[in-house]
Amino acid sequence: MSVKIRRALLSVSDKTGLVELAQAMHKTGTELYASGGTYKTLQEAKIPCKLAEELAETPEAFQGRMKTLSFKIFSGLLARREDPKDKLDWEKLNIKLIDAAVVNFYPFHKNLDKNLSRAELVELIDIGGPALVRAAAKNSPDVVVLTDPSQYSEVINQLNETGTVDKSTADKVASQAWDMVAEYDQSIQSVFGAEKKSLRYGENPHQKASLKVHANSPLDWTNPLTGTELSYNNIVDLSSAYFLARDLKAAFPDRTSVVVVKHNNPCGVASVSKTTPKAQMQALEKAWAGDPVSAFGGVLIFTDEIDFEILNYFQNRFVELIAAPKLSGGNLKDILLQRKNLKAVTVKHWDTEATSMQMTVAGGVLTQTLDMQLEEPLKSVTETAWPTNRDRLAHFGIFCNKLLKSNSVCLVREDGDGDYQMVGAGQGQPNRVEAMGKLAIPRARAVLESQDLSNCILISDAFFPFRDSVDVAAEAGIRYIVQPGGSIKDTTVISACNEHKISMAFTGYRHFRH
Repeated sequence: MSVKIRRALLSVSDKTGLVELAQAMHKTGTELYASGGTYKTLQEAKIPCKLAEELAETPEAFQGRMKTLSFKIFSGLLARREDPKDKLDWEKLNIKLIDAAVVNFYPFHKNLDKNLSRAELVELIDIGGPALVRAAAKNSPDVVVLTDPSQYSEVINQLNETGTVDKSTADKVASQAWDMVAEYDQSIQSVFGAEKKSLRYGENPHQKASLKVHANSPLDWTNPLTGTELSYNNIVDLSSAYFLARDLKAAFPDRTSVVVVKHNNPCGVASVSKTTPKAQMQALEKAWAGDPVSAFGGVLIFTDEIDFEILNYFQNRFVELIAAPKLSGGNLKDILLQRKNLKAVTVKHWDTEATSMQMTVAGGVLTQTLDMQLEEPLKSVTETAWPTNRDRLAHFGIFCNKLLKSNSVCLVREDGDGDYQMVGAGQGQPNRVEAMGKLAIPRARAVLESQDLSNCILISDAFFPFRDSVDVAAEAGIRYIVQPGGSIKDTTVISACNEHKISMAFTGYRHFRH
């Protein structure tokens, strides 16, 4: 199926390829209408066209601010061709249908680095262009919308061959139009949108950074409780700590948990039953003990309100930042204000604010849903059956591990008090065997002050591609392993576990973090 372009509206700031496209349209009998500078370019090329004002039946005004915004033009774009009621309307109102809109925008985003004044930037905000594009894209494939010269050649070839444009092409360029509008609006928003907080610098002192806070942010970024300004790295670390604490809060409502993060990796995590006397202090002490060297200068988050005793714990221990619910209430805030080197942020709620995340990459933006899996079935796959009484500890370990940079493993235990603790982690390693043998296992032995790791569960963020990881675990005395499974070598890995009498469970969920 194809689209016959009987009438087209052209209004472009970038004239690249315009003449060639207009010539191809004219040869197929298209009636061309153009605005301002576009009309002048086509006239100079001796291509028959009319001013957009004739189509709009209203004059251009306000030094070009008002050109194509008219009832007649937008009706011509939005009228549904196959809808009998719309047909009655356009005949009654004498609307000329527009089958193609060729539009690109004032180059606002291309001028952001030219130190233009606010007034100068305002004049570069395109109003009619994005409106035309939205209307045309909404009525695809009946209307063909072209927003970039790179799209012209395909349309020109189709016009030359058949005199029409394929509907598949019309749908494709409409999709690209929505992206163009979104990117354009985002560039304007970056200058004129809700105020962003400028930070002293970014990840490093030579980088610039700012923070825009969403209305329903679970963390009260805009009202830190101490005088010291939050840094870019503080914000990144606390955000990661929040996601882990949120998982623990949801999965273990009967426990209070503490998370310590350093350089965007959890280095200390503990969870203690709320029925335990001084449960929160116990959780803090065990989280800190998980890696006291890394905890120095770290970021901590508590799943429950804290008291003066918790604050006093940091009297002789340096941390960058703490976060907890209801920090801003009562005398606690007054004490925090006296601690010049301790930053503090209130946790407002534990609800999920967003379900996806974006990352800028070369030439584009990646979007993915958040890794929010809470219920992961543990499937025993070895001769030594997986003990179901270790399921909750295993899930504690999975939550810890999924916030570690890949490749990653962690070791968790339930101690004699029934508390959960991460005792060793190996993160950010291209080699999973080294993440185990050179990082996680030595750290766990140091924390436990013992060579005996038989009570620990080894958690892996991804499957074992070979048996070597199992052999390293067995040599360290580890008796329990949890991993996603899914390797073509699963049978070999399971056999290695059987050989070493290790109990292993598969979850079916991988947790890479890059």
